[in-house]
Amino acid sequence: MDTLKQRLTKRPPKNGKFYLIAIDGRGGSGKTELLKHIEALLPGFVMINGDDYFEPVEDSIAWGDFNDERFIKDVIEPLKAGETVLRYRPYDWHAEPHISEKTLKITKGVCIERSFVFDFELDWDLKIWVEVLGDISRERGIARDDMPRERAEKQWREVWQPKEDAHIKKHNPMETADIVIDGTKPFDEQLM
Repeated sequence: MDTLKQRLTKRPPKNGKFYLIAIDGRGGSGKTELLKHIEALLPGFVMINGDDYFEPVEDSIAWGDFNDERFIKDVIEPLKAGETVLRYRPYDWHAEPHISEKTLKITKGVCIERSFVFDFELDWDLKIWVEVLGDISRERGIARDDMPRERAEKQWREVWQPKEDAHIKKHNPMETADIVIDGTKPFDEQLM
């Protein structure tokens, strides 16, 4: 696991204050699991799970989507400004009120795991793409979604996979990411 740490820390952070790491990939690729491995590797880094900003939407197909407006205000804009204290307001589907607030203090760096995170124009020190085929991610997503299979299949086919395909076409992550991780293999072996 030293390779990832060495790769990140062989130069100072681009913003001069703290490191910025992006973990992107299709839904169901293993980004959240990878975040856990990186958290163990990089103690003192703030770990942000983009699903904290995934909320219900009124849509006939999709049951939720990322609240980019709030995510940009709470996370992206402060990071662009080099702020080291974030007002973080995650959404909890099972709590009342649904949105809570906490303060995140960045000392060494921040790692953001989220589908479509490459869309946010931050001066990333490290961009990681978790690669899986669309069929695999779709099956993983359907298995984890708490809804009837037919509805989940429709949602993935008509909403998520077209968005993901457009994102991949736009960013070409297999070529532009600093590190590409195979989401079907153990992460420990790939981070060594």
